[in-house]
Amino acid sequence: MKTRLLSVFLIMFSFLSCSVDPIEEVIGQDQITALNSETTEIGCAGADQSRNISFSEAAAIESWDEVRKLYLSLLPAGIPRNGTFDPSIWNIIDEFQVKGIGEYSTTYSITGDCSDSVILTINVTSDPINSDPCVGFTAGPNNSLEITLSEAIAIPSWDEVRKLYLSLLAPGIPRNGEFDPSIWDVIDQFNATEGNLGDYTVTYTIQEGDCIASVELTVKVIPDASDPICDGVVNAGQDGLIEITLSEAIALPSWDEVRKLYLSILEPGIAKNGTFDPSIWDLINAFNDPNIESQLGDYTTTYTLTEGDCSDSVELTIRVVPD
Repeated sequence: MKTRLLSVFLIMFSFLSCSVDPIEEVIGQDQITALNSETTEIGCAGADQSRNISFSEAAAIESWDEVRKLYLSLLPAGIPRNGTFDPSIWNIIDEFQVKGIGEYSTTYSITGDCSDSVILTINVTSDPINSDPCVGFTAGPNNSLEITLSEAIAIPSWDEVRKLYLSLLAPGIPRNGEFDPSIWDVIDQFNATEGNLGDYTVTYTIQEGDCIASVELTVKVIPDASDPICDGVVNAGQDGLIEITLSEAIALPSWDEVRKLYLSILEPGIAKNGTFDPSIWDLINAFNDPNIESQLGDYTTTYTLTEGDCSDSVELTIRVVPD
């Protein structure tokens, strides 16, 4: 009998010790909710944000400003866009040129009525594997340029004619392709054409493994300008060239400093409000192109001054040499 009463007592004690007061349970849940709300509180700069883009998408971003806009696009609406980045956008671009695929985070900070920071991250991922390995393999867009008859006649050699056609290729396109008709055939055609004027078109073809791409390049030979009204109206000076070391080129901090460097090549007194072709951004992108074997070499742009219907141009070259 005593044994039976003891068993009943133990069962009742176990039941009571495991029971939870409903009021205590509610209080516990409220405390957990309050704790979670404290740990997930979002400041005036918003929550941390991230985005994935492919390597091809990242490499195609054309300027410092577009990279800045990409990071700012991660912010929610209403967040000020005049904050600071740490590391800076230039530092992120420099890191991408070295690392390529990976995670690029920066701390974006705002000050004023509310000071706060948020981490913005761009994850650069590998390009998706295409079933067709030749997708995206290109020789660039068709292109053409006009030169006067005097300029055409003055081209001194077969190699200079070849370089003229290669100058029509988009940045990054290999220069070791084939011409059809050949450069010699184009020269013979020019010499055999009465008056020498007209379009001289070649099909330029590149090949990489089983992938082949072609583009049409045209040099249009036009008559010499006969209007003497522009004589002396505008003058861009003489062609110029300077040499800088690779370290000096890499250390140029901005688009504007590159522009100033090219303008420094101009002769004294030449106006500084002309246009560049290729543009300064195109030159920077060509220098930073991950597909080139070396950043050493010549980076040439045509600088043009215009006044009314009159214009004059000069070639400015920065030659990057080894340290």
